[in-house]
Amino acid sequence: MKNSYNKMLLASVISTALLSASFAHATPTTQATSQVGHPLRTSSAPQYQNIDLDSRYQSKQLFEHESNLFWGKGERIKVLSQTGQSLAYTQASDHVHPILTKHSRKMQQAIIQVDDNVYLGYGFGLDTPVMIEGDDGIIIIDPGESVQMAQAVKAQFRQITQKPVKAIIYSHNHIDHISGVRAWATDAQVNAGEIQIIAQEGLTAAVANWSSNLGTLFGHRTSYTGAKHVEEGEHGTVNDGLGPRFMQGDISFIEPNVVFKDRLDTTIAGVEMQIVNVPSETKDEIVVYLPNQKILHAAEVLQGENFPNLHSIRGTKFRDPSMWFKGIDIMRQFDTEVMINSHGRPVEGKAAVSNVLTAYRDAIQFTHDQTIRYMNKGMTPDELVEVVKLPEHLAHHPWLGEHYGTVAHAVRQIYVGYNGFFEADPWQLEPMAYEQRAKAFVEIMGGRNNIISTAKAAIQASNYTFAAEILSYPITVNKQDMEARSLKAQAYKAWAAEQVNINWRNWALNAAAELEGTRDFSNLISFASADVLTALPSVQIFDMMTSTLIAEKTLDVNMALTYRFTDTQESYTIEIRNGIAQLHHQALSSSDVEIVTTRQVLNQILLAGTNAQQVIGQTMQTGEFKFATGNIQGFGQFMGYFDQPLSPEELMLIVR
Repeated sequence: MKNSYNKMLLASVISTALLSASFAHATPTTQATSQVGHPLRTSSAPQYQNIDLDSRYQSKQLFEHESNLFWGKGERIKVLSQTGQSLAYTQASDHVHPILTKHSRKMQQAIIQVDDNVYLGYGFGLDTPVMIEGDDGIIIIDPGESVQMAQAVKAQFRQITQKPVKAIIYSHNHIDHISGVRAWATDAQVNAGEIQIIAQEGLTAAVANWSSNLGTLFGHRTSYTGAKHVEEGEHGTVNDGLGPRFMQGDISFIEPNVVFKDRLDTTIAGVEMQIVNVPSETKDEIVVYLPNQKILHAAEVLQGENFPNLHSIRGTKFRDPSMWFKGIDIMRQFDTEVMINSHGRPVEGKAAVSNVLTAYRDAIQFTHDQTIRYMNKGMTPDELVEVVKLPEHLAHHPWLGEHYGTVAHAVRQIYVGYNGFFEADPWQLEPMAYEQRAKAFVEIMGGRNNIISTAKAAIQASNYTFAAEILSYPITVNKQDMEARSLKAQAYKAWAAEQVNINWRNWALNAAAELEGTRDFSNLISFASADVLTALPSVQIFDMMTSTLIAEKTLDVNMALTYRFTDTQESYTIEIRNGIAQLHHQALSSSDVEIVTTRQVLNQILLAGTNAQQVIGQTMQTGEFKFATGNIQGFGQFMGYFDQPLSPEELMLIVR
C-alpha cells in the first residue's frame, strides 16, 4: 500500500512539474478556466476536433455483412440457418428510441457457422452458446441462461451432430453463462469424468455470492434492469442490450471439475485450445483461443456492440476499469482472424478484430483516466459526468453505442470505487434522518402542492428527471400520495421513451410500475435457485447464513449449532455470540445442538423450500437426520434467530 501511494505521489509531482514548466511559457488563455474561476476546471465537456478517424482506427475495414448477423466479408463465417424469429421488439414506435429499435434488429435468431466446426446459437436468449465439434465429441462454451433456453439451442445443434459432449466451458460466473448446464450434462457424467466442466478457480465462490449472499436483492434489482414487471414491447422491454431477451427458466449449476488460475492449454476431442483468464467484467472471466484456426472466443470481455457496463446499475461489486482494458490487451496479443463473443455478432478479419479490440479498450481507458484526472481537480460525481465524454472517434464507433453501459454511470462508480461515498463535505457524514429530511425539503419547497405544480411544469418542459427528483420528497412523507406517485410515473415513462440505453429505459418503466402499483410478478428474475445451492460446496452454504442473523435478538445469546456430514466427512459449526454469527470449519465440542446427517439430506432440505420441515421430519424417522446433542426444539430456537428475506412484493425500491 505504501509503495502504491509513493508511486501515485511521484506521478503527481512529475505531472505538476511538467504542467508548471509548460504554463511558464504559455499565454494566460492557455489555462482552461471555468466561469467560477477555478484553474483547469472546465464548465463543459472538452471538445475533440480534427481527428482522422479512418487513419487511426481503419474504420472503413469494419463493415456489416448483408445478412446483418456478423461483421466481415463472409469468407469464414456463414449463416447456416435462421428460424425467422426475433425475441427482440423490432417495430418502430414513438415509445422507443429509433437507435434502440435499430439495435434490436441486429438480433435475429440464427445458427452461425465459423469454418467447418464452430457454431453459434445466436439470438436464442441473452447469451450465445457455442459448439465446437471435435473428432469424437463436442465442446460447449457457455451453456445458456436457463435449462429451457439451452434445450432450444441444443435442438438446433443436434441437427448438425450427435457427437457426445466432452467438455463445457463456463466463461465466467454470471447467471446467463452457466445456468443451462443441465441441458448438456448430468452430475453422474461429470463425477465420472465423462464430461469436463472447465472454469477459472474463483467461479464457484462468485456463484455463491450472487445466488445466496445477496441473491434476494440482486434478483429483484435485475428484474428492474430487465423491466420484468411490465409488459414486453413498446411500453416495456424491447431488447436486453446484450441480446434480444433473457430467457427465463430453470436455473441450474454443476460445479466445475477442472479449474485453473491463469492459463490452461488443453486438447479435447482433438481440438487444441488455449484458455486464458482475462480479468475484466469479472475476475474469473476466461477467453478461449483456437490457435490452429486463429479463432478467439472473447467471452464477455466485450459486452457485445455496446459501451461496457463498467458498473452495473442492477448492483455489483466494483469493476476495475484498469484491470478491464489491460485484460483486452492480453487478447490483442492473439493472432486472431475471427472473433466470437458471448454477446453480440462475430467479427471476421484481422483488421476488423484489431479495430474492435483497440477501440473497446481505448474507450475504457479514456473513461477511467479522464475520471481520475478530474477527480484530482476536486470534482464530484455530479461534476464529473459533465466533463468526461468520449471523443468522437470512440463515441461514434459502431461497437461503443451506449445501449448497455454508459460513460455517465461508469464515471460515478469509478469515483465511488476509488474514493468511497464521501465527497468531502462533512454534512454527508451525518445528514438529517431520511424521512425527517424529506419533510424539511417539502417545507422548504413551499409545501406539497407547490412541488406538484412545479413537477407538472417540469414535465411540460421535458425536465423529467428533475420532476421525478422533487416528487420523491412528498412520496417519502406520504407513501400513499397517489397523485405524486402517478405524476412521477408519468415523468419516468416520458423519460424512458427518450433513452438509447436499455437499462436506463427499463429501470424507469419498472419504477413507474412500482409507483402506480401495477408491477406484474409473474415474470420476475430470481437468483435463489435451489439447484445452484445444492451444487455449492458446504462451506458456502453455511457461510451465507451468517449475514442473515437478527442481531438485535441475539445480543445476549451465546449458542452453537454443529452439522456433521457422514458422507463427505465434513463438520461445520455456526456460533451465535452476542449479535454475530461466526462460522467454524470444524465441530465445536461445546455446541448446544449437534446434527448428524449427510450432505445429500441437506440438499433434500434445500430443494424442499417451504416443505423443509416435512423433509426434516421424514429423515428423523429414518435416522438420516439425528441429534447427537440437543433436540428439535433447540434446533428450532437456533434457526429462529435468522432472518427471512422479504418477498418481491414487499421489497420497494422507489416508493420509500
